[in-house]
Amino acid sequence: MTGTVFRPRRAAVRLVLGMVCAGGGVAWGSSPAEKVVCTQAPRSAWISEARVRAAFGTEDFSLVKFKVSRGNCYEFYAIARDGSVVEAYYDPTTGERVRYNRVAVQRTETPRYESSRTR
Repeated sequence: MTGTVFRPRRAAVRLVLGMVCAGGGVAWGSSPAEKVVCTQAPRSAWISEARVRAAFGTEDFSLVKFKVSRGNCYEFYAIARDGSVVEAYYDPTTGERVRYNRVAVQRTETPRYESSRTR
């Protein structure tokens, strides 16, 4: 393995983010039973991706994945600079945060889970 450097922190971050994004193996993200529905408004009435990214604060995170969920929400999966994993849903018509889940990943103790729901 000449020239290859193994970075355990990066590998762990990718693994945790992958499991949360894929929804498999870890119960940290929202389950399918907790489907979040934000709007039925046409996409022409939605605010821009740039505005909702600014509301989310993507500059505070080292890695951000953005998508539109099946429930018509702007959805973020991110890794904060402290290593915690964040899942957030925003209403695309108002930019209001609908759900925010944060899992603190620490090496010596059980992950701490924090969740809030505004609707």
